[in-house]
Amino acid sequence: MTIAGSAFIIVVSAVIGLSVFPRLGSEGFNDPASDSEQVAQILEREFDSPESSMVIAVMGEEPVDSAASAAVGTALTSAVASVPGVLRTVSYWATQSPDLRSADGNGGIVLVTFDPSAASTEREITDAIEGVIAEQDLGTATVYLGGGASIAKAINTRISSDLARAEAIAIPVTFVLLLIVFGGLIAAGMPLLVGIGSIVGSLFVLFLVTFVTDISVFSINVVTGLGLGLGIDYALLVVSRFREELAAKDETGAGRSVEDAVIRTVSSAGRTVVFSGLTVAVTLASMLFFPQYFLRSFAFAGISAVAFAVIGAIITLPAALGMLGPRINALRIRRGVGRVHEGSRWATLASAIMRRPWPVAIGSIALLLVLAWPALSVQFSQVDERALPRTDPSVVATEVLRADFPGLGGVPIEITVPGAVGDAVVGDYAASLSHAPTITRV
Repeated sequence: MTIAGSAFIIVVSAVIGLSVFPRLGSEGFNDPASDSEQVAQILEREFDSPESSMVIAVMGEEPVDSAASAAVGTALTSAVASVPGVLRTVSYWATQSPDLRSADGNGGIVLVTFDPSAASTEREITDAIEGVIAEQDLGTATVYLGGGASIAKAINTRISSDLARAEAIAIPVTFVLLLIVFGGLIAAGMPLLVGIGSIVGSLFVLFLVTFVTDISVFSINVVTGLGLGLGIDYALLVVSRFREELAAKDETGAGRSVEDAVIRTVSSAGRTVVFSGLTVAVTLASMLFFPQYFLRSFAFAGISAVAFAVIGAIITLPAALGMLGPRINALRIRRGVGRVHEGSRWATLASAIMRRPWPVAIGSIALLLVLAWPALSVQFSQVDERALPRTDPSVVATEVLRADFPGLGGVPIEITVPGAVGDAVVGDYAASLSHAPTITRV
């Protein structure tokens, strides 16, 4: 019954959990109580001016003010504006703003703002915009899609494909290593199944959590790393102990029953797994108190991965071992059940370490310091197009915008002046800012 229930849960979790990717966000690095976030909320609430979500560059072979280019730009702007979830579009052809015209005069910009209250997700709106653009007759013009929404979609897509690629490599390699450790196909497959089940279950949990709070796309890295790693680690401990208990003899010299072996395994190895899982989960729970949902996402992902790894190791796996019994050693590729003998290589290594503990400890610490040395030059930054390959369309679009549209260059800073102040006060303040050497334009 336990096996059937676990299999049903895994299948349902896989079907639902894989739908989590379009619901994941690529932001969440800022504190909602910070000044920058407060300004963004004021602009959205008081001025109905949320930040632009997408930047569309229309690059042609003719001047942007020519009849052909104007027709293409105007038609494209109207088509994008008609997409459900688009709050506002601002284009060169509607405003004639030089900031929205390329340096060579052959390209124009369309700024697209998504409706924060739209029922559709940012990914769905982005897909819809790409669809209507694909239906447009662009002539000789080339369209580049940049901005936060396009980069977010590209990152989500990249992580999804990287996850599939990583699992396609990690799972077979891990299975080979487990095969070497256990010497049998059945025993080697058990930890792998627990690890996969932990990943699938965690994706299902993240899918549910997205209905309550935002979840970062980078939480998937935590799910795969901890889910597969801890799932295999805990199951490896349980399977090894079960095989030892199954091969051991009782006081009369008779072998232990399968039930007795399972009970002894769970009471010893199972307790270790539970305490280890609790320790990791409590540590990860500290990230729940950070205001940035980027960090909170790591807590949700990590705790769910640990929980499913523990559940799989102490409930599902013992039930499977009870059904298999001695057949856990079936389909062996070499003899032996993995018992540790006093004269084994591991015992020899342990004895050598205990004879010279201080040299080993100092050498280990020195090795760790050498491995950690590159961290001294690490550079932290926000997640942007640099997280993607240079050939990605979003990266290409960003480079085109940066090179051909100097009016969009630099890092904008929005400032709000609270209270009732006159235009003269605001003008004087803007003039004083314009004289700062690091500010190019106000």
